[in-house]
Amino acid sequence: MAYSIEKTSSVTASDIITTADLKGHLRVDHSDEDTLIEALRGAAIEYCENYCNISLGDVTAVMYLDRFFATWEIPVGPVVSIESITWNISADTTETLDTGNYYVDVKRSPARVSIINAPQVYDYVHNGVQVNFTYGYPEASIPTAIKHAIRLLVAHWYENRRQVIQANSYEVPMGVHALLNTYRIER
Repeated sequence: MAYSIEKTSSVTASDIITTADLKGHLRVDHSDEDTLIEALRGAAIEYCENYCNISLGDVTAVMYLDRFFATWEIPVGPVVSIESITWNISADTTETLDTGNYYVDVKRSPARVSIINAPQVYDYVHNGVQVNFTYGYPEASIPTAIKHAIRLLVAHWYENRRQVIQANSYEVPMGVHALLNTYRIER
């Protein structure tokens, strides 16, 4: 099943984890490198979101499909709700699917949508089905383990600013991936 997902809203990185929190973890008490720490924070958040297929902060998004399937998964999460499902009945006209014609399981990870009677999608259009939904961990409910993974990544990148380090290094047991694997949604 081919699909694409496009976020239509976003949250600020400081709503996920503050610069002050990261500076405390790094034991940095000056503001000379705030810009660097904020850039590393953005990269760490993006890494965690991509690794786990999640959103930190609840956002709206659109999932595009070429046609309807009897059942399909939304491979990002956690999915909070489906706002609407629309489909193309012609090249430039869409209709909204009645909520009684589908059901959603958001308790499952990944969430899934099942169609009762699939309407015909216009043949000569790509992305003929659009699923509008909300997903992500609300800013106030981001799991502690994910926040700590962000801290670990920022600290690692802050201390190791080169791609190649000429020293013996090793991955910390129970490190970033161990913290994130519990929240990972398989595609």
